[in-house]
Amino acid sequence: MNAPPRGHRIAWAISLVILAATVAVTVWKGEPARFARLVERAQPGWLVVGAALQVGTYLAAGAILRRGLAQAGAGRSLVSLAPLGLMKLFVDQAVPMAGIGGTLLVVRALQRRGIEEAAASRAVVAGLFGFFAAYAIAICVSVVYLWLRRDLGPEMLALTTLAGLVLVALPAGFLLLGRRGQRVPAWTSRIPALASVLRTAGVAAAEAVRDPALIVTVVALQLAIFVLDAATFWSMLAAVGEPAAPMVAFTVYVMASVAATVSVLPGGVGAFEVGSVVLLRVLAVPLEAALAATLLLRGLTLWLPMVPGLWLARREVASA
Repeated sequence: MNAPPRGHRIAWAISLVILAATVAVTVWKGEPARFARLVERAQPGWLVVGAALQVGTYLAAGAILRRGLAQAGAGRSLVSLAPLGLMKLFVDQAVPMAGIGGTLLVVRALQRRGIEEAAASRAVVAGLFGFFAAYAIAICVSVVYLWLRRDLGPEMLALTTLAGLVLVALPAGFLLLGRRGQRVPAWTSRIPALASVLRTAGVAAAEAVRDPALIVTVVALQLAIFVLDAATFWSMLAAVGEPAAPMVAFTVYVMASVAATVSVLPGGVGAFEVGSVVLLRVLAVPLEAALAATLLLRGLTLWLPMVPGLWLARREVASA
Protein backbone atom coordinates (compact mmCIF):
# COMPACT_ATOMS: atom_id res chain seq x y z
CA MET A 1 0.00 0.00 0.00
CA ASN A 2 1.17 3.56 -0.67
CA ALA A 3 2.20 5.81 2.20
CA PRO A 4 -0.77 7.72 3.60
CA PRO A 5 -1.12 11.41 2.63
CA ARG A 6 0.47 14.03 4.84
CA GLY A 7 -2.90 15.00 6.33
CA HIS A 8 -3.46 11.45 7.57
CA ARG A 9 0.01 11.34 9.10
CA ILE A 10 -0.69 14.62 10.90
CA ALA A 11 -4.03 13.25 12.15
CA TRP A 12 -2.26 10.18 13.53
CA ALA A 13 0.35 12.38 15.21
CA ILE A 14 -2.38 14.45 16.87
CA SER A 15 -4.15 11.29 18.02
CA LEU A 16 -1.01 9.83 19.56
CA VAL A 17 -0.19 13.11 21.33
CA ILE A 18 -3.69 13.17 22.85
CA LEU A 19 -3.33 9.54 23.89
CA ALA A 20 0.08 10.13 25.48
CA ALA A 21 -1.22 13.21 27.30
CA THR A 22 -4.23 11.26 28.57
CA VAL A 23 -2.03 8.50 29.96
CA ALA A 24 0.42 10.99 31.49
CA VAL A 25 -2.25 13.14 33.16
CA THR A 26 -4.21 10.12 34.42
CA VAL A 27 -1.13 8.46 35.91
CA TRP A 28 0.01 11.77 37.43
CA LYS A 29 -3.38 12.44 39.04
CA GLY A 30 -3.63 8.89 40.33
CA GLU A 31 -1.06 6.58 41.84
CA PRO A 32 1.58 5.59 39.24
CA ALA A 33 2.69 2.56 41.27
CA ARG A 34 -0.89 1.28 41.57
CA PHE A 35 -1.48 1.73 37.84
CA ALA A 36 1.70 -0.21 37.05
CA ARG A 37 0.62 -3.01 39.40
CA LEU A 38 -2.81 -3.22 37.79
CA VAL A 39 -1.34 -3.63 34.31
CA GLU A 40 1.37 -6.02 35.46
CA ARG A 41 -1.04 -8.21 37.44
CA ALA A 42 -3.87 -8.25 34.91
CA GLN A 43 -5.43 -11.69 35.19
CA PRO A 44 -4.51 -13.64 32.03
CA GLY A 45 -7.71 -15.67 32.12
CA TRP A 46 -9.80 -12.57 31.54
CA LEU A 47 -7.45 -11.45 28.77
CA VAL A 48 -8.07 -14.78 27.02
CA VAL A 49 -11.82 -14.27 27.45
CA GLY A 50 -11.51 -10.81 25.89
CA ALA A 51 -9.52 -12.17 22.94
CA ALA A 52 -12.14 -14.88 22.36
CA LEU A 53 -14.91 -12.27 22.40
CA GLN A 54 -13.04 -10.27 19.77
CA VAL A 55 -12.83 -13.32 17.54
CA GLY A 56 -16.60 -13.42 17.88
CA THR A 57 -16.84 -9.86 16.50
CA TYR A 58 -14.94 -10.87 13.34
CA LEU A 59 -17.17 -13.89 12.87
CA ALA A 60 -20.23 -11.68 13.28
CA ALA A 61 -18.82 -9.23 10.71
CA GLY A 62 -18.28 -12.13 8.35
CA ALA A 63 -21.83 -13.34 9.00
CA ILE A 64 -23.16 -9.90 8.00
CA LEU A 65 -21.37 -10.11 4.65
CA ARG A 66 -22.48 -13.72 4.22
CA ARG A 67 -26.13 -12.85 4.84
CA GLY A 68 -26.03 -10.01 2.33
CA LEU A 69 -24.32 -12.14 -0.30
CA ALA A 70 -26.66 -15.06 0.24
CA GLN A 71 -29.63 -12.77 -0.37
CA ALA A 72 -28.09 -11.92 -3.74
CA GLY A 73 -27.50 -15.59 -4.55
CA ALA A 74 -23.73 -15.38 -4.00
CA GLY A 75 -23.14 -17.65 -1.03
CA ARG A 76 -19.71 -17.83 0.58
CA SER A 77 -18.39 -19.54 3.72
CA LEU A 78 -18.23 -17.65 7.00
CA VAL A 79 -14.55 -18.51 7.49
CA SER A 80 -13.61 -16.99 4.12
CA LEU A 81 -15.45 -13.73 4.85
CA ALA A 82 -14.35 -13.06 8.45
CA PRO A 83 -10.85 -11.85 7.39
CA LEU A 84 -12.46 -9.19 5.19
CA GLY A 85 -14.07 -7.65 8.26
CA LEU A 86 -10.66 -7.51 9.92
CA MET A 87 -9.12 -5.96 6.82
CA LYS A 88 -11.83 -3.28 6.66
CA LEU A 89 -11.19 -2.43 10.30
CA PHE A 90 -7.52 -1.79 9.58
CA VAL A 91 -8.11 0.38 6.50
CA ASP A 92 -10.83 2.47 8.17
CA GLN A 93 -8.61 3.03 11.21
CA ALA A 94 -5.37 3.76 9.35
CA VAL A 95 -6.82 5.93 6.57
CA PRO A 96 -9.95 7.60 7.94
CA MET A 97 -12.43 8.35 5.13
CA ALA A 98 -15.75 7.85 6.97
CA GLY A 99 -15.54 4.15 6.21
CA ILE A 100 -15.24 4.69 2.45
CA GLY A 101 -11.68 3.36 2.15
CA GLY A 102 -12.46 0.06 3.82
CA THR A 103 -15.74 -0.29 1.95
CA LEU A 104 -14.02 0.18 -1.42
CA LEU A 105 -11.42 -2.44 -0.56
CA VAL A 106 -14.00 -4.99 0.65
CA VAL A 107 -16.13 -4.54 -2.48
CA ARG A 108 -13.08 -5.01 -4.70
CA ALA A 109 -11.95 -8.02 -2.64
CA LEU A 110 -15.37 -9.64 -3.08
CA GLN A 111 -15.23 -8.99 -6.83
CA ARG A 112 -11.83 -10.70 -7.02
CA ARG A 113 -13.50 -13.70 -5.39
CA GLY A 114 -15.91 -13.96 -8.29
CA ILE A 115 -18.80 -11.94 -6.87
CA GLU A 116 -20.52 -9.38 -9.10
CA GLU A 117 -20.12 -5.73 -8.12
CA ALA A 118 -23.87 -5.29 -7.58
CA ALA A 119 -24.05 -8.22 -5.14
CA ALA A 120 -20.87 -7.14 -3.34
CA SER A 121 -22.07 -3.55 -3.00
CA ARG A 122 -25.48 -4.65 -1.77
CA ALA A 123 -23.94 -6.84 0.93
CA VAL A 124 -21.61 -4.07 2.12
CA VAL A 125 -24.31 -1.38 2.02
CA ALA A 126 -26.71 -3.62 3.97
CA GLY A 127 -23.96 -3.97 6.57
CA LEU A 128 -23.54 -0.19 6.74
CA PHE A 129 -27.28 0.33 7.21
CA GLY A 130 -27.28 -2.31 9.93
CA PHE A 131 -24.36 -0.59 11.63
CA PHE A 132 -26.09 2.81 11.58
CA ALA A 133 -29.28 1.36 13.03
CA ALA A 134 -27.49 -0.75 15.67
CA TYR A 135 -25.31 2.22 16.68
CA ALA A 136 -28.42 4.39 17.09
CA ILE A 137 -30.09 1.72 19.25
CA ALA A 138 -26.96 1.34 21.39
CA ILE A 139 -26.75 5.11 21.88
CA CYS A 140 -30.41 5.33 22.89
CA VAL A 141 -29.99 2.52 25.43
CA SER A 142 -26.88 4.19 26.88
CA VAL A 143 -28.51 7.62 27.09
CA VAL A 144 -31.54 6.17 28.90
CA TYR A 145 -29.24 4.32 31.33
CA LEU A 146 -27.28 7.49 32.12
CA TRP A 147 -30.50 9.50 32.42
CA LEU A 148 -31.93 6.99 34.90
CA ARG A 149 -28.72 7.26 36.92
CA ARG A 150 -28.86 11.07 36.61
CA ASP A 151 -25.38 11.06 35.06
CA LEU A 152 -26.37 12.47 31.66
CA GLY A 153 -24.60 15.82 31.43
CA PRO A 154 -25.01 18.45 28.68
CA GLU A 155 -21.67 17.48 27.09
CA MET A 156 -22.75 13.85 26.64
CA LEU A 157 -26.12 14.94 25.31
CA ALA A 158 -24.44 17.21 22.76
CA LEU A 159 -22.10 14.41 21.63
CA THR A 160 -24.91 11.92 21.20
CA THR A 161 -27.01 14.45 19.31
CA LEU A 162 -24.16 15.13 16.89
CA ALA A 163 -23.55 11.40 16.44
CA GLY A 164 -27.27 10.91 15.82
CA LEU A 165 -27.19 13.50 13.03
CA VAL A 166 -24.29 11.65 11.39
CA LEU A 167 -26.12 8.32 11.69
CA VAL A 168 -29.11 9.85 9.91
CA ALA A 169 -27.14 11.77 7.26
CA LEU A 170 -25.02 8.87 5.99
CA PRO A 171 -27.80 6.39 5.14
CA ALA A 172 -29.90 9.27 3.79
CA GLY A 173 -27.03 10.08 1.44
CA PHE A 174 -26.96 6.52 0.12
CA LEU A 175 -30.72 6.54 -0.43
CA LEU A 176 -30.43 9.86 -2.26
CA LEU A 177 -27.84 8.33 -4.57
CA GLY A 178 -30.28 5.50 -5.24
CA ARG A 179 -32.98 7.96 -6.26
CA ARG A 180 -30.55 9.81 -8.54
CA GLY A 181 -29.79 6.58 -10.41
CA GLN A 182 -26.46 6.74 -12.20
CA ARG A 183 -25.62 10.35 -11.24
CA VAL A 184 -23.02 10.85 -8.51
CA PRO A 185 -21.19 14.01 -7.35
CA ALA A 186 -18.40 15.08 -9.72
CA TRP A 187 -15.78 15.17 -6.93
CA THR A 188 -15.99 11.38 -6.52
CA SER A 189 -14.08 10.94 -9.77
CA ARG A 190 -10.94 12.13 -7.96
CA ILE A 191 -10.83 8.89 -5.95
CA PRO A 192 -10.17 5.76 -8.02
CA ALA A 193 -13.22 3.47 -8.27
CA LEU A 194 -15.23 5.59 -5.80
CA ALA A 195 -17.74 6.91 -8.34
CA SER A 196 -18.41 3.41 -9.68
CA VAL A 197 -18.93 1.94 -6.21
CA LEU A 198 -21.13 4.81 -5.05
CA ARG A 199 -23.22 4.51 -8.20
CA THR A 200 -23.83 0.83 -7.47
CA ALA A 201 -24.12 1.42 -3.72
CA GLY A 202 -26.93 3.93 -4.20
CA VAL A 203 -28.99 1.37 -6.07
CA ALA A 204 -28.01 -1.30 -3.52
CA ALA A 205 -29.22 0.92 -0.68
CA ALA A 206 -32.62 1.36 -2.29
CA GLU A 207 -32.88 -2.42 -2.75
CA ALA A 208 -31.66 -3.21 0.77
CA VAL A 209 -34.26 -1.08 2.55
CA ARG A 210 -36.97 -2.94 0.64
CA ASP A 211 -35.83 -6.20 2.25
CA PRO A 212 -36.90 -6.00 5.94
CA ALA A 213 -35.71 -9.53 6.74
CA LEU A 214 -32.19 -8.70 5.56
CA ILE A 215 -32.06 -5.42 7.50
CA VAL A 216 -33.41 -6.99 10.71
CA THR A 217 -30.85 -9.79 10.54
CA VAL A 218 -27.97 -7.42 9.86
CA VAL A 219 -29.03 -5.04 12.65
CA ALA A 220 -29.18 -7.98 15.08
CA LEU A 221 -25.66 -9.08 14.07
CA GLN A 222 -24.33 -5.52 14.39
CA LEU A 223 -25.89 -5.25 17.84
CA ALA A 224 -24.17 -8.52 18.70
CA ILE A 225 -20.85 -6.89 17.75
CA PHE A 226 -21.55 -3.97 20.11
CA VAL A 227 -22.44 -6.42 22.89
CA LEU A 228 -19.29 -8.49 22.26
CA ASP A 229 -17.12 -5.36 22.34
CA ALA A 230 -18.81 -4.21 25.55
CA ALA A 231 -18.33 -7.69 27.02
CA THR A 232 -14.65 -7.41 26.12
CA PHE A 233 -14.52 -4.15 28.07
CA TRP A 234 -16.29 -5.81 31.00
CA SER A 235 -13.69 -8.61 30.97
CA MET A 236 -10.84 -6.05 30.93
CA LEU A 237 -12.30 -4.35 34.00
CA ALA A 238 -12.48 -7.76 35.67
CA ALA A 239 -8.88 -8.44 34.59
CA VAL A 240 -7.62 -5.41 36.56
CA GLY A 241 -9.68 -6.33 39.61
CA GLU A 242 -12.53 -3.82 39.15
CA PRO A 243 -15.54 -5.85 37.98
CA ALA A 244 -18.39 -3.58 36.92
CA ALA A 245 -22.04 -4.09 36.05
CA PRO A 246 -22.52 -5.18 32.41
CA MET A 247 -24.55 -2.03 31.68
CA VAL A 248 -21.69 0.14 32.94
CA ALA A 249 -19.28 -1.52 30.50
CA PHE A 250 -21.81 -1.29 27.65
CA THR A 251 -22.62 2.36 28.27
CA VAL A 252 -19.02 3.47 28.64
CA TYR A 253 -17.98 1.59 25.49
CA VAL A 254 -20.80 3.09 23.42
CA MET A 255 -20.33 6.65 24.69
CA ALA A 256 -16.54 6.48 24.25
CA SER A 257 -17.18 5.24 20.70
CA VAL A 258 -19.41 8.26 20.15
CA ALA A 259 -16.58 10.55 21.26
CA ALA A 260 -14.23 8.72 18.89
CA THR A 261 -16.68 9.04 15.99
CA VAL A 262 -17.30 12.74 16.52
CA SER A 263 -13.57 13.47 16.84
CA VAL A 264 -12.89 12.16 13.27
CA LEU A 265 -9.39 11.24 14.46
CA PRO A 266 -7.98 7.99 12.99
CA GLY A 267 -9.27 5.11 15.05
CA GLY A 268 -10.66 7.66 17.50
CA VAL A 269 -7.26 7.36 19.20
CA GLY A 270 -7.11 9.74 22.15
CA ALA A 271 -10.79 10.70 21.99
CA PHE A 272 -11.95 7.18 22.88
CA GLU A 273 -9.52 6.90 25.76
CA VAL A 274 -10.44 10.30 27.20
CA GLY A 275 -14.16 9.56 26.94
CA SER A 276 -13.77 6.12 28.48
CA VAL A 277 -11.67 7.21 31.47
CA VAL A 278 -13.85 10.25 32.22
CA LEU A 279 -17.11 8.29 32.07
CA LEU A 280 -15.74 5.40 34.13
CA ARG A 281 -14.79 7.91 36.80
CA VAL A 282 -18.31 9.38 36.68
CA LEU A 283 -19.62 5.84 37.22
CA ALA A 284 -17.34 5.38 40.26
CA VAL A 285 -14.55 3.24 38.79
CA PRO A 286 -11.13 4.14 40.30
CA LEU A 287 -8.94 6.29 38.04
CA GLU A 288 -6.05 3.84 37.70
CA ALA A 289 -8.35 0.91 36.92
CA ALA A 290 -10.28 3.02 34.39
CA LEU A 291 -7.10 3.80 32.45
CA ALA A 292 -5.66 0.28 32.70
CA ALA A 293 -8.90 -1.38 31.50
CA THR A 294 -9.28 1.14 28.67
CA LEU A 295 -5.73 0.58 27.41
CA LEU A 296 -6.15 -3.20 27.57
CA LEU A 297 -9.42 -2.93 25.65
CA ARG A 298 -7.85 -0.78 22.95
CA GLY A 299 -4.97 -3.21 22.68
CA LEU A 300 -7.41 -6.01 21.84
CA THR A 301 -9.84 -4.04 19.68
CA LEU A 302 -7.53 -1.61 17.85
CA TRP A 303 -3.80 -2.19 18.01
CA LEU A 304 -3.49 -5.98 17.75
CA PRO A 305 -5.95 -6.27 14.80
CA MET A 306 -3.83 -3.77 12.86
CA VAL A 307 -1.03 -6.32 12.42
CA PRO A 308 -3.03 -8.95 10.49
CA GLY A 309 -5.17 -6.15 9.03
CA LEU A 310 -2.15 -4.56 7.38
CA TRP A 311 -1.05 -7.91 5.96
CA LEU A 312 -4.52 -8.65 4.56
CA ALA A 313 -4.87 -5.17 3.05
CA ARG A 314 -1.44 -5.38 1.40
CA ARG A 315 -2.31 -8.80 -0.01
CA GLU A 316 -5.58 -7.54 -1.50
CA VAL A 317 -3.93 -4.47 -3.05
CA ALA A 318 -1.09 -6.57 -4.45
CA SER A 319 -3.53 -8.99 -6.12
CA ALA A 320 -5.53 -6.17 -7.74
